[in-house]
Amino acid sequence: MTKLTHNRGRRGFLKGSVALGAAAILPLPLRAQEFAPDEIEMIVPYGAGGGSTIHARLFAGPLGEALPGQPTILIRNVEGAGSVVGINEFAQNAEPDGMTIGALGTGTFFQYLLRNPAVRYDLPSFRPFLASPFGVVVYGRTDFGLTGDPAHDIPFLQENMPVYGGDGATAADLPTLVSLDLLGIKIRPVFGLSNADARGGYERGEFQVNFDNMASWTSGVLPMIEEGTTVPLFTLGYERNGVIERDPMAPDVPTFLEVYEIVHGSPLEGIEYSVWKMLFDIRVMAAKMFVLPAGTPDEILQIYADAAAAAMASEALQGEAAQDVLGPYDQVVGIEAAAAVLKGAAEVSDEQRQWLTDWLLEVYDVTL
Repeated sequence: MTKLTHNRGRRGFLKGSVALGAAAILPLPLRAQEFAPDEIEMIVPYGAGGGSTIHARLFAGPLGEALPGQPTILIRNVEGAGSVVGINEFAQNAEPDGMTIGALGTGTFFQYLLRNPAVRYDLPSFRPFLASPFGVVVYGRTDFGLTGDPAHDIPFLQENMPVYGGDGATAADLPTLVSLDLLGIKIRPVFGLSNADARGGYERGEFQVNFDNMASWTSGVLPMIEEGTTVPLFTLGYERNGVIERDPMAPDVPTFLEVYEIVHGSPLEGIEYSVWKMLFDIRVMAAKMFVLPAGTPDEILQIYADAAAAAMASEALQGEAAQDVLGPYDQVVGIEAAAAVLKGAAEVSDEQRQWLTDWLLEVYDVTL
């Protein structure tokens, strides 16, 4: 038996009695029954300790077991420039043969959306097969004067400018910063911080307002609320059947849209709603996504979609430890469903982009 070896050293792309000379001229798409690799690479464009890596590690084992040949999925962290370095490498070097998975994160979308000149990838051309939503909660300190009542807290924050620590105005903070500004809240920002550093500064009282992924709700945010040091301001919500409803992780906490209407007396609408909803789609509904390279044949994409569905039904992903990471959100599995999430998050109108460009310049003196 001869195995065709991938040119980057990954073993066993084809299994079966295939002569090397014949395999060399096999056209794509390869027949589905021939896809049974020993190893697959997953590029995670963030550091090894971040949420994207935790998410990738959670899926790597069950997904590998569900794929033909039960390959080992090897995670490689390629961090830099808000995910641009790693996803550029994925887009430029990964072949459309099913041997490389890209793990997209929020930064991948924002850098593309804001036309970062370093971006070398065409986001809509990627072929997704799984998307994992993650909610967002914004909260503040009680010793700053916050009570948990939006009717009090938002006007209070409008009059008393809080200090906010985060990564930057064009990073994962963007939806939170836009939401606060739409509520009339101006902040004194301290940028250049990781999520962990921002949380640490908040817990020490250096910052009065912070946000977190809802994966941190049970272990990080809820204990501060129970201690009485923190109150939630709002969540970004969660979309189900076309309706943005309260986050299932925190059903007692109002959504941003609810708070906006309380404060302004009317719902958010027009271009402001359009921009906010676009950011919501990226930050919540498309928070983590697995994709194959552009040009991957339908047959291979379907194999991955089927494997993702099988993995989701496995004991490994239905257990308590996995559910603590994934939360109660519906995982988006399948070619059409995942593609719809990517399409909704990756397509930005000129009007939306111009609004954001003007807003970043006016509020944070950031020129795109």
